Amino acid sequence: MNAWRLSLDGLRTVTELELKQRIRSRRWIVALVVWFLVIGAITSLVILATSRLVGGEGGAQSPGPMAFALNVFFVLGMGLIIAPTFTATSINGDRSAGTLATLQATRLSAAEIAIGKLLAAWLTALVFLVVGLPFIAWSMVTGSISLWQVVACFAVVFLLVAVVCAIGLGWSALLSRPAGSTVMTYLSVVALTVISTFLLLLMSPLVRSSDEVRVWGLPSDVQATYQAQVDHYWNEHPDGDGKGLPQPPIDKCTWNTEMQDSVHLERVWWMTVINPFVVVADAAPLPPRAYADLSKYASASADPLAMIRLGVRSLSMPPETERDDCVQLYGQAGYNVDYDSAGNLHVTTASGTPVNVASPVKRRPVVVDAAIWPWGLGANLLIGATFLWVAVRRLKVPYGRLPPGTRVA
Repeated sequence: MNAWRLSLDGLRTVTELELKQRIRSRRWIVALVVWFLVIGAITSLVILATSRLVGGEGGAQSPGPMAFALNVFFVLGMGLIIAPTFTATSINGDRSAGTLATLQATRLSAAEIAIGKLLAAWLTALVFLVVGLPFIAWSMVTGSISLWQVVACFAVVFLLVAVVCAIGLGWSALLSRPAGSTVMTYLSVVALTVISTFLLLLMSPLVRSSDEVRVWGLPSDVQATYQAQVDHYWNEHPDGDGKGLPQPPIDKCTWNTEMQDSVHLERVWWMTVINPFVVVADAAPLPPRAYADLSKYASASADPLAMIRLGVRSLSMPPETERDDCVQLYGQAGYNVDYDSAGNLHVTTASGTPVNVASPVKRRPVVVDAAIWPWGLGANLLIGATFLWVAVRRLKVPYGRLPPGTRVA
């Protein structure tokens, strides 16, 4: 028999059989009720906390984006925890109970058995995720969260949960002991979420180098004279308010070259792309104004999804070859410093009057030119497909060589 033969009747038979086995007891209903109460309590606390954090006491920011992002991450995190329980013992558990051979003795192919088990586990996990949708809708009401943003985020979450189910199915087919396959499935989830980011930190010393950069700042003799004046002021006025500080010699800023210790994370940043939380954050649609300057939007909206997207894209950018050290002097002179969407510096007085101070160094805006999430989601789907292929190969009959002590029927 062809192991990869697929039919709708075969998939429906295995899926219905698996689902009936999962929902035959009342513990299924109890688990859903407990999950509903837990996610409801967490959502209420998140909305209450974010309302006071960014929206209370006259705050201009809406708590909606932060509440929505935290709820999405909570649902994704719980999905990654719950999903392995549905497939990590699906095959070796049936083999130990002697029920797997009954399926293999029928006209069902190995692919129908494996994919049917995967569909049943995925649908079961989706029920838990769908239960949380009313609370996500609640977070939509609290802020300017579009329906398209909710649909996009949860479509990606559903696919990532399917990947974890496939990983558990593969380990269940590879290992004979249910405890071992469960541990390996959870280790795989940890590798995708935690170890991928931890490896980036470990790689940092390996991509460090000393680079030459152009610096717009004060010459060393002018800097030393100005610093001596500042030190003299504080020695004479240890309890002063700083209003009598000498004005910094901004007009004497000039170009100079120096060596700078840089970390080229743009060489290894791709390690974070596979992280499910990064995939979901990058897949979330943004308002039109965020595409011009992502950093300004992230700081203004307090949106964790935008902040993660900003962080990943910042890692992908090489260190700057030009630096403006005179910016801090503007603040010491009592000026307000801001950048426009093109990265040009604008300096104003406390009253808002523009100051004729030009900086030849432009700040690099972090823009959203190309999506990163398709690569991360594609890598996750490839991993899931590989584990599914392993499961089908291990379910193919007749068996090859089996480990000692493996029960067949």
